Amino acid sequence: MPIRIIRASRSALGAIFLGLLVACATTDPAGPRDTGDAMLPEARLAEAEAAFDRGEYPAGARLYREAAQRSDDEMIAEQATRAAFDHTQLQEAALAAGRWLEINPTSENAHRYAGIAALKLHRLDDAEAQFSYLLDTVYISPAAGFLALLPVIGDEGVSTDVMELFRRLSARHPGVGEGHYAYGSAALRADNFAVAEKSAETAVAKAPFWKPAKMLLARTRIATGRDEEGLAIARDLVTAPDADVSTHLEYALLLSATGRDQEARAMLTPYTTGKTVVPGAIRTLGAMELDADNLDAASTQFENLLATGAQSYEALYFLGVIAERRKDTDRALRYYSRVAGGDYNLAAQQRVARIKAEQSGTDAGVNHLDELARMQPQLAPSVFSAKAGLLEYRGDTRRAAQVFEEGLARYPDALELRLNRAFFLERMGKEDAAIRDLRALLAERPGDAHVQNALGFTLADIGRNLPEARELLTAALAQSPDNAATLDSMGWLLYKEGNYPAALDHLQRASKSGADPEIDLHIGEVQWAMGDQKAARATWQAALAKAPTNEKLRTRIERAGP
Repeated sequence: MPIRIIRASRSALGAIFLGLLVACATTDPAGPRDTGDAMLPEARLAEAEAAFDRGEYPAGARLYREAAQRSDDEMIAEQATRAAFDHTQLQEAALAAGRWLEINPTSENAHRYAGIAALKLHRLDDAEAQFSYLLDTVYISPAAGFLALLPVIGDEGVSTDVMELFRRLSARHPGVGEGHYAYGSAALRADNFAVAEKSAETAVAKAPFWKPAKMLLARTRIATGRDEEGLAIARDLVTAPDADVSTHLEYALLLSATGRDQEARAMLTPYTTGKTVVPGAIRTLGAMELDADNLDAASTQFENLLATGAQSYEALYFLGVIAERRKDTDRALRYYSRVAGGDYNLAAQQRVARIKAEQSGTDAGVNHLDELARMQPQLAPSVFSAKAGLLEYRGDTRRAAQVFEEGLARYPDALELRLNRAFFLERMGKEDAAIRDLRALLAERPGDAHVQNALGFTLADIGRNLPEARELLTAALAQSPDNAATLDSMGWLLYKEGNYPAALDHLQRASKSGADPEIDLHIGEVQWAMGDQKAARATWQAALAKAPTNEKLRTRIERAGP
């Protein structure tokens, strides 16, 4: 069963604390005025709420947790855990969940919170202990548990950590095909295609008639470059008498991913009109048209998707993208502004902020992001990164630095925010500070592939401690050998070392795994260093055509000359 995170409203919390304080007043007039270790749990709760109202989230989470430690009331421990988790105070959430488990060792939700907090903090031993308990006790069977946990854990923590966690959990239940399926799915998301394929093969062997395992195997075959094998497996599933709509849609996605757009359209079109309209088919067809830059056709599909009432936020976001490509900024702004949830919520509001900044000045964009953080506090750590990025884009690096400082003061456990601040410091020429921050982060998260890659690339980029950079990047690639960012980092290191052929190989593999102007910029630099200036210019020009606002590409082309 998925984790249920209840986000209590301010008024609800206030009512809880008012009731507690009233009860406290009848027995202890001093109440909240007590200080130090003698402060009663109820008073600490009131102080915690006041700290949260002031935006002092680390202090508020600590006070919640201290209240839980001084009480045997499970409700207080639960509230402390939820409050800390909802405000990204992960270390305090882990401590509060630990206290919750001391009071009630069999609480399913306490184990869930403890497990996810540990996973986010890169404490894999703790995460394994919590989720293995759930697999053994909560679900009707471990197989059912794996299928329930995969969507819960899949979006939490670093992808390589999720993969490692499922490796450990599936090893505890080696005979369960669903465990190997979960491990393979996590490995595919972590860009470790060999592990994903092997796990998918094992899942199929354990459950030969289970469609999801076979479709996973099809995806891994395609990921490893064996398109025909993968499509053949998926085609068998599609042509089976009991094939359902979801199987058809997934097959269409695989066709599109392998460049067979006409076949994909033929598979999808029957589900976009008539009696059987499937929103997922309309969305997929719209995305295909958008990728092909067929803006009129894409607009029609996303308008149709919006009319179904399903996936509305996605439809609005992509209609905004289409309007921007058409240079219709006002229409784009209207579409983006209506995206109030879903996977594209933050991206849409970032676009709103940038448009407002360009139309009405930087503060208009910043104010929009501040309002977003106020209305949707679960997005606040990412909003700080977005706000700093907007300020940097507008040339106000002093305020950008201040935003990072403020964000980290409120959310010291936010991995993305810490990484983005380090990258910002490097861009500002403060390499020593950037490296110091990344080393501190790696000390807290030893073996984290994302942090290894970040530090390894930074060292390579500034040409410092290249042997250490190689060690870090080699370790990161061992976990995620097909990851575009890590392949790019290793390619850049090889370029710095003067090994141009190997550098070009890594960078071209990175480009196949994920399109990024930075990768194209690096490919061009290697081609230039190898004496093929014509190829370098062509690489940069093609990349600029796909990313016309990228200043690095534009500057490099100008520097290269005609």
